[in-house]
Amino acid sequence: MKTRRSYLAAALLVLTLGACTKRPAQPVFTTLAVDSLLCGEGFSCRIEYRFASIANAQGHPALEAVEESNIAYFFELEAFSGSASEAADTAITQIVKEFVAPVNTAVSDGVFERPGWEGEISVESEGRVVDSLLCYTITRSSYTGGAHGMYSTEHHTYSLADGFELSLADLFDARQIEFLDRAIRGKIAMKYDAADDKELSDLGFFPEYIRATENFLVTPEGITFSYDPYDIGCYALGSIEVTFSFPELEELFSAR
Repeated sequence: MKTRRSYLAAALLVLTLGACTKRPAQPVFTTLAVDSLLCGEGFSCRIEYRFASIANAQGHPALEAVEESNIAYFFELEAFSGSASEAADTAITQIVKEFVAPVNTAVSDGVFERPGWEGEISVESEGRVVDSLLCYTITRSSYTGGAHGMYSTEHHTYSLADGFELSLADLFDARQIEFLDRAIRGKIAMKYDAADDKELSDLGFFPEYIRATENFLVTPEGITFSYDPYDIGCYALGSIEVTFSFPELEELFSAR
């Protein structure tokens, strides 16, 4: 069976699912900035959006497909069709329904209403081209009540040739993914000086969930797997990144 190591031997991870004789259209990014302050019964919530929109998407099917996907991811909307500005309005409307409208829950001695608090929802994104790939990163941070805020980073990687989002299965075969699973666990164990799964568990990790994730970022130097709080460990561990350079990947797969 043909190996995929030929993709990894290059300086860049080139995975366009086919050769293209014509250079794909290159995205031109512009930032859509939206700021809003929502006020409700005894609380307020500030919303900040910084969306990296593809200004020249129109007329380029691949870029249009990427822009549509990015809008859905960024604003967390399903089955949405429209511009980024329209998506922002729709997302804020949904937030209003969830947080601003008084939350009344019938109880035995009357009515409970959402306690007062000051919250914030901040979302920003960045797009970059790595050879024939378009790599898109969304970072979120929010506090909407509770013991602590939440934050996350998500990555999406597209082929500039056709606009399709790439998955692990497009980068590696099943056997290579198994090697990555073990290597990722090994890197985490080494970083946190853990000898085995029990020691990882004692540190707050969930060893059974430590494996290659679809939340990956391709760079000119290699690939990074990103894990948000609670993905593979408790909140106190924070976000975790595991990076492999292209030479590391070559060594990992050639040694098997």
